[in-house]
Amino acid sequence: MKVITGKFLTASTVGSEGENFELADSDVREDTRMVKRNARRGAVVAVLLGALALSACASSGGSSSDPESCTPAPKGEKVTLSLSTWIPNFQETVDLWNSEHPDIQVDYTEVTQGNQGTYQTYLNQIKAGKTADLGYFDYDVLPTFRIADGLRNLYKCAGVADAQDKFIKSAWTATTFGQDKSIYGLGLDFTPEGLFYRADLFKQAGIPVPTTWDEYYQAAKAVRATGGYIANLPSWGTFWPTNWMQAGKKWFELDGDTWKVNIATDENKQIADRLQQLVDEKLVTTYPLFQDEYSKALNDGVIWSQLGGPWGFRLIPSSAADTAGNWSLTKMPVIDGSTSIASWGGAAMGVFKNSAHPYEAAEFALWATTDPKALALNSSRGGIFPPIKDVVSQVPEMQATNPFFGDQAVFKEMNSWAEDVNPEWLWGPTMVQVNADLESEMAKALSGQQTIFDALKVVQGNTVDAIKSQGLSVTQ
Repeated sequence: MKVITGKFLTASTVGSEGENFELADSDVREDTRMVKRNARRGAVVAVLLGALALSACASSGGSSSDPESCTPAPKGEKVTLSLSTWIPNFQETVDLWNSEHPDIQVDYTEVTQGNQGTYQTYLNQIKAGKTADLGYFDYDVLPTFRIADGLRNLYKCAGVADAQDKFIKSAWTATTFGQDKSIYGLGLDFTPEGLFYRADLFKQAGIPVPTTWDEYYQAAKAVRATGGYIANLPSWGTFWPTNWMQAGKKWFELDGDTWKVNIATDENKQIADRLQQLVDEKLVTTYPLFQDEYSKALNDGVIWSQLGGPWGFRLIPSSAADTAGNWSLTKMPVIDGSTSIASWGGAAMGVFKNSAHPYEAAEFALWATTDPKALALNSSRGGIFPPIKDVVSQVPEMQATNPFFGDQAVFKEMNSWAEDVNPEWLWGPTMVQVNADLESEMAKALSGQQTIFDALKVVQGNTVDAIKSQGLSVTQ
């Protein structure tokens, strides 16, 4: 077994500040397989939406302004909670809780990533009325489970509402769906988007690292003149909404019980045109992300940068091991005059509506997402970035330097712009369908069969139909 060694904090392995680590190549392969499996997300969509349509209590998500009461178990009663996630090494966080809370024990199960079967299992359990107490949900699919009436409003549970000021605003609003007195999950993993770039190549070529999208276009032309490509645009569905999120646009709005879909508006066309220009002028590659051709181009120095969240700390080294020490990280480019960026990925812990102990489940979720000891374990052992304001000052382990990225303190760097993630962005109620349609339509756009804006028009129509099929009110 090949073992990669070093002295840094990676995105889901290892050690605290200054500790050596060993990252088995089997771990890297598993991460890469996870990414590749995400590319097959569409395969589960029909089944998932079918299960959703059969949910007994479909809701617009707009009628929950009256949170349910939430009270603790009688004093002296022993409570056992059940929980599943796919966070690496999360058992260690659970073990810490169990050691400090003898009256509230958590029975933990590690499961496959949500789109690889866990979300389907969750929906089956919701239909059967036999869920666990707690689950783990990507921010963009959380509305799907809200509509399936599977999640508990935690607003009145265990001091959750009082914790709002601890969380980065965009991570909090992503779990409230823009509703007052509502909170359907607590953010555990956050992914403020940055620009990972080959510092050595930009320096050797004398090309400034772009800080705005106008500069990015100029840099892309300069990089191409050297024979390289500034970046890779993948068809991967979850990549595309981030371009509009960081630009302060809205794909979805919720007015009372009515959803409004704004994916392919004239206002949003300018973002599509900017991306189309990069494709038309062949300034970017269009490989499937983190698959063989992409990884070879990254490792050979053909691709000079990659947008991404904390997952890049692990996946870029696994794809481009020969380039160790030559990478750096900075804030993603922004629109001129704006500081707003996007979040690509991330997940929250939610409490299932059928939980017999929602108060205690919320108490655990709040501890797991805010307690400094839990945050340290989640970061150092699980490789995740918590959506807590100024988290690196609370968790010294997150100030570790990373030799792959030129001994840069990458979590500290990311922390400096984490609160710039657009807090106004609202995920739609059928994002599993949206992401699958984006992937198939953007693949056509990137191969020249249609434009990126034409792809958005198809996704817009399909999304309106999908929302209607759930019995929800929708306009466009």
